Amino acid sequence: MARPIRIEFKGAMYHVMCRGDNGRDIFFGDKGCERFLDTLDEACIRAGWYVHAYVLMGNHYHMLLETPEGNLVDGMKWFQGTYTQRINAWQGRRGHLFQGRYKAQVVNGEQRDHNYFQTVSDYIHLNPARAIMTGKGKRWERLRDYPWSSLQSYCSWRRKRPSWLMVDKVLESYTFKDNTAGREAYAKYMDKRGEEVQGGEPGIGYEELRRGWCLGDGEFRQRMLDKAEKALQSTKRESLTGAAVKEHGEAQAVKLLNEGMEKLDLVPKQLEGMLKLAPEKQVLAAWLSSQTLVGTKWIAEMLHMGHRSNVSASKKWARETKEGSKWLCKLK
Repeated sequence: MARPIRIEFKGAMYHVMCRGDNGRDIFFGDKGCERFLDTLDEACIRAGWYVHAYVLMGNHYHMLLETPEGNLVDGMKWFQGTYTQRINAWQGRRGHLFQGRYKAQVVNGEQRDHNYFQTVSDYIHLNPARAIMTGKGKRWERLRDYPWSSLQSYCSWRRKRPSWLMVDKVLESYTFKDNTAGREAYAKYMDKRGEEVQGGEPGIGYEELRRGWCLGDGEFRQRMLDKAEKALQSTKRESLTGAAVKEHGEAQAVKLLNEGMEKLDLVPKQLEGMLKLAPEKQVLAAWLSSQTLVGTKWIAEMLHMGHRSNVSASKKWARETKEGSKWLCKLK
């Protein structure tokens, strides 16, 4: 199956969307929605992501995602893979949860032009209203009352929001401030738009958003076409990053590894002569797995642990044993 071109660069913004396999549910109720957001929280920590808007809609989700380190592909691989594993274990099911590959439309989020950012954030927050219009969703008194949308957090104080949810850019695009008056003004605007959509009013500019691969003006689109051309020339992977060092990729993992060894009074030369499952190696493996996006094969090679399965075993050891917990404390 041909892979879609993934345009990656530092600071890239995306409208990310993915549906359930054969249009089936991907959340299985409120508990599943909570699991999804918990997993997204972990993904944002690992990959350094920010989310500007999201909505969970039964058989699909949308989010307006910012990737400061240009690591969409690696982050999404971990995020959707981990969520699938957790849902399958919880529901006692097997196989695919999502239908094919996720859609990631590059969005112009530059300060000089807020229109595109507004279009995507509105489209995401208005999803529950469109579901009502088509007879597929529950009717809510106000759009802001829908429980699985970031719009509720937009109405909340900063300390009540997830640390990865950024509301400033969307509010500023409407000249609203992140204060009580600004948040209420935005919420009222969205409530009104929700009523209009439920009444059958079509959204402006949404056709390009649904079908296109890029949302931006001519200058932005040309820059993205240039990046897409470079991606097409790549023979190793579909993304632009290739072997480029990223903060949350191998370079960050090496940095963390050195910090960890220093805390354990180790030097790199010692690793090769130690047992494959020495506690020092196991705790370093578990730590790297929880803090970065590098794979188990890379960790096993760097720590001279033999097969990658030893890394998986080390993660379980650190998570489930008292000895592992004590060793982890040394790295904090």
